[in-house]
Amino acid sequence: MIKLLEDSLKLKKQEDWDNSGLQIGNMDCNIKTVMLTLDLDLNAVKYAKDKNVDLILAHHPFLFDSIKSIDLNSYDGKIIKLLIQNNINVYSMHTSLDMADMGVTRALADILNINNCSVLHEINEDGSGYGGVGDIEETGILEFTKKVKQSLNCSMIKLYTPDKHLKVSTAAFCGGSGSDFIPDAAKKGAHVYITGDIKYHQAQTALKNNLCIIDAGHYNTEFPVMELIKAKIEKHSDLNVIIYETNTVEEIII
Repeated sequence: MIKLLEDSLKLKKQEDWDNSGLQIGNMDCNIKTVMLTLDLDLNAVKYAKDKNVDLILAHHPFLFDSIKSIDLNSYDGKIIKLLIQNNINVYSMHTSLDMADMGVTRALADILNINNCSVLHEINEDGSGYGGVGDIEETGILEFTKKVKQSLNCSMIKLYTPDKHLKVSTAAFCGGSGSDFIPDAAKKGAHVYITGDIKYHQAQTALKNNLCIIDAGHYNTEFPVMELIKAKIEKHSDLNVIIYETNTVEEIII
């Protein structure tokens, strides 16, 4: 199963600080039903239990920092207990999927119809890395922002622009938290940069470089890869694949 994903998605080596891979379980287990999710919380595990899931593929690692003790009454302890009691395995693909040829970046480019893409921020010897830069059909920045909101099914979206009447034809993009790559987007001539988790002063930096920022949220810019993974698994196996679609930190608009 994991070899299938490594080959079909062309996963890259994870970052040294990351903790992708097997989180809980047995690599030799038999799998019939797989659940895909960005994040693993208690509700997700309960859902997996009800659906008789054998393997949860989570983008963000459930176990990221070292564990010194497991309190079964704590939130994470309840998750661990429920997983083990129900023989549910958990595997994470984080930075390895972010940089994959058929990963987060590819899925985001496809859904936003961004073409002729190159890598935004290269970190590997093979030229792979985070995000992308490509061509879009020339349009007004407000109209393009509305298209992004619709395409990513955002309940809200933020636009930072030096000119509401600006025309854009080159877009940079990075799923999740891509603020570190604002300088890359500016240097590569992007008119607009789509990502998530943008702070006030980061937006200022972009605007000083005549770069528009569309903050579509961490969850919404990464979720499209779930459908891509599902399609790959179903193409190469007869496994039952479920997507668990819940934003655990969704903002409430009042």
